[in-house]
Amino acid sequence: MDQLNHAELVDKKFVLFAEGCFGLFTSKIAASLIRYRGDRCVAVIDSRKAGLTVQDVLGYGGAIPIVGRVEHALPLRPEVMVIGKGLHSAELPSGWRPHILAAARNGLHLINSIHYRLTDDPDIARAVREKGVTVWETKDSPAVPLNRARVLDLDAWVIHTCGSDSNIGKKTAALQLWNEANRSGIRTGFAATGQSGMLISGHGLAVDGVPGDFMAGAVEHVVMEAAVGNEWVVVEGQGSLNHIGFSGVALAILHGALPHALVFCHRLGAERTKVWETPIIPLSELIRMNEELTVFERPAKVAAVSVNSIGFTEEDYRREAEKLEADTGLPVVDPVREGGGRLVDILRAHRRETAERQLVRGR
Repeated sequence: MDQLNHAELVDKKFVLFAEGCFGLFTSKIAASLIRYRGDRCVAVIDSRKAGLTVQDVLGYGGAIPIVGRVEHALPLRPEVMVIGKGLHSAELPSGWRPHILAAARNGLHLINSIHYRLTDDPDIARAVREKGVTVWETKDSPAVPLNRARVLDLDAWVIHTCGSDSNIGKKTAALQLWNEANRSGIRTGFAATGQSGMLISGHGLAVDGVPGDFMAGAVEHVVMEAAVGNEWVVVEGQGSLNHIGFSGVALAILHGALPHALVFCHRLGAERTKVWETPIIPLSELIRMNEELTVFERPAKVAAVSVNSIGFTEEDYRREAEKLEADTGLPVVDPVREGGGRLVDILRAHRRETAERQLVRGR
């Protein structure tokens, strides 16, 4: 079997592996792929939810079935199995190994979203060799240089989605903005910095798999690639500056991307960060923190607050959005609930107003 490149892999029919964890917030890679690449997904593997559909669990995605084992998905003719959950660990969960072996032994290519390298397991490596399947280790660190601030020389206008926590909608806001900007006639590139964005767009890299000194350079690299032939570049955010586990990657993206504008993302109702459960400080302070840590060569301001309002009624969402607008002095948008059009309009206006202020200062 011929080895496939990454672009070929993401275009194949796939089965999503989310054993014991399939859900909107418990397997965010799987949930993102269902939203943006659902036409390529034939099934989800999660024995605890077998018999349900993706629509039953996520509230979107339609009749894609959830099955209990790899073998149950094979009649649907997948070509690739995607591990649809990242882990805060470098270990391979023991319960996952039989599923991964079954996939490789049945000739499925593998896209790995966790830090553990699948081919470090002798049995998995043997099955991969025997069947000649491709394994894409999305966390493998690419060879990239240190950040050299080459982004400052680009003609493209760079937007970065930062936020108050991990897994709250930074990628989704970036993707909604990317899609809508292109639909509205603005040539826009997407700079993927994590596995989901890579699998949806077909390019980018997972910044959290890059050694610390080189993270900003890795971001610079993907922004430079995404800028080719485009007027705007939307940079996918990761982590948050206030998160004790993920502040480093958030700052590296901020400094590697050197954005002209920020979109601050938040999940309505969230009071503590995930995993470490530290309190989320007032959003106005977090917004100011992100703005102050942009570099003096290109100071950037937050143009809008993008919220994830899953679980809120329309009335409750409007009420909470109005309160947040009053607290921050910024427009608040849910780009999934409302679509990305308003966010594009806000950013267009922000760019125009920023240019006018710079012109006045230059006189």
